[in-house]
Amino acid sequence: MADKLMGIGDDYSSNRNINVVIINDSPYFLSILEDIAKGNNFNVIGRFTNAKNGLDFINDNSKDVDVILLDLEMPDMDGISFIEHVLSKMFIPIIVTTNYDESWISKISSIGAADFISMNNKQINELNNIIAEKIRLAYMMNTMVRPNRRNSNSNNRYTHYDGKIVVIGASTGAPRIVTDILGSIPSDIQACIMVVQHMPKGFTDTYVSMLASKASIKVKKASDHDKVLNGTALVAPADYHLIVDHNHIRLEQGPKYAYVRPSANVTMVTASNIYGPNVVGVLLSGMGFDGAFGMKIIKINGGFTIAQDEKTSVVFGMAKAACMVNAVDLVLPADEIADGIIKAVDGR
Repeated sequence: MADKLMGIGDDYSSNRNINVVIINDSPYFLSILEDIAKGNNFNVIGRFTNAKNGLDFINDNSKDVDVILLDLEMPDMDGISFIEHVLSKMFIPIIVTTNYDESWISKISSIGAADFISMNNKQINELNNIIAEKIRLAYMMNTMVRPNRRNSNSNNRYTHYDGKIVVIGASTGAPRIVTDILGSIPSDIQACIMVVQHMPKGFTDTYVSMLASKASIKVKKASDHDKVLNGTALVAPADYHLIVDHNHIRLEQGPKYAYVRPSANVTMVTASNIYGPNVVGVLLSGMGFDGAFGMKIIKINGGFTIAQDEKTSVVFGMAKAACMVNAVDLVLPADEIADGIIKAVDGR
């Protein structure tokens, strides 16, 4: 298994190919962010202290913008409104750079940003490493969503598969719900189900055994290069991203995304990039904002998305984040999600 997410974007290893726009109303922080970006050989193609001017530039040059570094509080337009404007028209990963400390991240995680960087009480060297890694990761996700977009307008890029891909993102309060869902899925379902459950190391085997004991379909812990097969559920092992490739999956220990590994975002985005409208995204109970980005991409590529409702969620975090960015087609209570998945797979 590789220790990096390689091979996803051809330009990933070359910072020089990554175009960054920086928007921050503080000239001091704008200068710091620009120096860090340029010092890591990223292309800074726009720098703005005015959010509206930055938005105009991005609207006019969207095909050339790979990553946006955005301040959260600005006098002419707040960061939340800015993100809503961008995501309503296009996909560009936005990294919020803020002076709020990490304890605030969960409070602002539902605004649609791809990631967050707290600059509070951090030395320049520490910021340099954090910002460089997050820009590369955001760009990597961008290349999966919009491959070769600067050189091609082709929409006919999806792999044919005789079935659907169902990606279930789950965290706190969700193991029992996943068990009930898989227990209600018919053995002849024309779909491969991928479960991305946030859990500590050492628990995957027990979790898979519990799921398999209740399910009619085959349930297994995902292994590197497992085939995508109908009537099968692949469960991401703890501490590995489950990446969907052409008719198989890969397990890789790349950087954490949305602060977690495995990340539902990674599985959803890679599945959507390969299988397009044949992907169904599902987000269940859980803290944080993992999966909101992935659900947005599934919708952009013509797939279907389902979120668990607040009433039946132990923690209405991940699903709420997806709802906040208009990435959800259907909100259901826990006991109706299996039926929603079956109907989405059958095209009903």
